[in-house]
Amino acid sequence: MVKRNEKIDLYKGILILLVVVGHFQRDLLHDIIFLFHMPLFFMISGMLQKRMNLISIVYLKNKISNLVLPYICYLLLDYVVCKHEFSLLYFVKMCWGGRAFDGVYWYITCFIATLFLFHFLLEHFSDKTVKCLIIAGGGISVIESYIAESIHLLKSPGVPWNLDVALLAVVYLAIGFYHKERINLWLAKGSKKSDIFAVLTTCILVVFCIFNYWGGRRVYYFDMKQLFYKELFMAIVIPCAFGIVLCRLVYWIDIVDTFKWLKKGLCYLGQMTLPIMYLHVPLNTWKVEVKYGRIVYMLIGVCVPIVFTVLLNRFTIMRKLFGLPDLR
Repeated sequence: MVKRNEKIDLYKGILILLVVVGHFQRDLLHDIIFLFHMPLFFMISGMLQKRMNLISIVYLKNKISNLVLPYICYLLLDYVVCKHEFSLLYFVKMCWGGRAFDGVYWYITCFIATLFLFHFLLEHFSDKTVKCLIIAGGGISVIESYIAESIHLLKSPGVPWNLDVALLAVVYLAIGFYHKERINLWLAKGSKKSDIFAVLTTCILVVFCIFNYWGGRRVYYFDMKQLFYKELFMAIVIPCAFGIVLCRLVYWIDIVDTFKWLKKGLCYLGQMTLPIMYLHVPLNTWKVEVKYGRIVYMLIGVCVPIVFTVLLNRFTIMRKLFGLPDLR
């Protein structure tokens, strides 16, 4: 079994918690979390990629197999078991994917497209050219964001499987890939300069959020799935700033003994990002009027997938079908 990187699991554990928190309802907390949580997932994925794998078509085919099967299983579980939807319309929406229906299903298809796009660029161009093309692609994605305001079909049902969002997602994947050594230093190295910089960054982000949301207004908004990214500079800088802060938070949680139980819990969650990501919304979707707060929403969205994983991960076929970690 491949040894897991605890700091990465810790980081992913924090992010998946934020995903659940953000999906409770569209409020201030939702808007702030959406500024960075998905870009950081793509950056982490970029960090974990090796060049030899990215240029290997065999590796990418295996990646598709490992991601698409759970995608289909969770999709069927959601719409057939949870929502009891059997209509032809929902079947078409399921096949179309992306923005055609609610949920987090866009992420996996977009991620696969992003990997193939990055694979193509690395295989055919120098790193310098790849970086230029990626920035150009990010610029095109911003242009599409503006065009989508007047072309309703780009919003819904949108491009199949949210493939167009890969133009922006590859920017984040490349940041993680090309700067993995620097990011690992932020995660693992004790440094007063890094801590001071992270504190200053936190202060700047707080000021930005106060200005952005003062008086109930919302000057800047970001949502990858729905094509809300109007400025490429902000779309890069803001997630990176939050990423730096979270890196130092992970560092301190990792080394301070007082946080050892918190670390253990978050690392545990970091291994279960796939079942938590896929299940937390369906589990909180009811056909009857049941109202509860964010805490209960989080408990249902996190604890039930944990139980689901613990009960089924011992079976190889279940790990493959639902993308469960091997906890044995």
